[in-house]
Amino acid sequence: MSRRKPSELPAVLMLLPVLVVIVGPFLWLIVSSLKTEREIGRGDPFSFPAQLMWQNYIDAWNIGNFGSLIGNSLINVLGVVTLTLLVCAPAGYALAKIRFPGREWVFYAFIFGLTIPVQAVIIPLYQLLSNLGMINSLWGVTLAQRSNGIPFGLFLMRSFFMGVPNELTEAAKIDGANHFQILTRVFLPLSQPAISALLIISALSTWNDFFLPLVMLISPGNQTLPLGLVRFASTYNTDFRLVFSGTVITFLPVIILYILTQRRFTEGLTQGALKG
Repeated sequence: MSRRKPSELPAVLMLLPVLVVIVGPFLWLIVSSLKTEREIGRGDPFSFPAQLMWQNYIDAWNIGNFGSLIGNSLINVLGVVTLTLLVCAPAGYALAKIRFPGREWVFYAFIFGLTIPVQAVIIPLYQLLSNLGMINSLWGVTLAQRSNGIPFGLFLMRSFFMGVPNELTEAAKIDGANHFQILTRVFLPLSQPAISALLIISALSTWNDFFLPLVMLISPGNQTLPLGLVRFASTYNTDFRLVFSGTVITFLPVIILYILTQRRFTEGLTQGALKG
């Protein structure tokens, strides 16, 4: 490691400005959220507060009803990641290890979905959910978000399963296992890195999604966190301490989740890419 450090120094020096550009706005936002309204209005955005105003977070939490918004977002995320595992894992296994006519064409049809933005199909999607009575429903948004994310999830799981030796499948069949048992007892335990990466991606994208909740959710009591934050910021746009504190409350759980799971996230994507 000591020999590598000098050679790594230029790369580190080049990344430092990038780090400042990326992390700087977050640090500025956190520092500003701890100021009084008078300190924010002084015109010195890089000054530190004379006293840390943790009361700003309490006020934003109570006024913006962030507890309910976070609860809605958690329900939404749990629904999406559950459907992700239930749909993408069996589908990826079938397209990787079960031979049937038109298998490759089915796979290409799903991959074609990666090229279609959700905005292009929002009108028929809205009409479908409306006919099912699922507009202004968290479950309606969950189904729409999951259907939009199936192509990537299927691609990732199939890529990982393709790298599992066929000998394991044949050995399980000799022991009398069916495809469901092979999937649950052999493939899923082996694919924990890929599953972790897929669930993390699904959770982060769902938590941050704004477009589908904006279209599907009407009642404030059913809104998710990003949508509620926009409503809160537009209502209290002159009270910057509340807006800053509410924004920090919104993005902090995502950053904590990524920090805690970044190793499994990286391992899952790397192994899936190599196996694919």
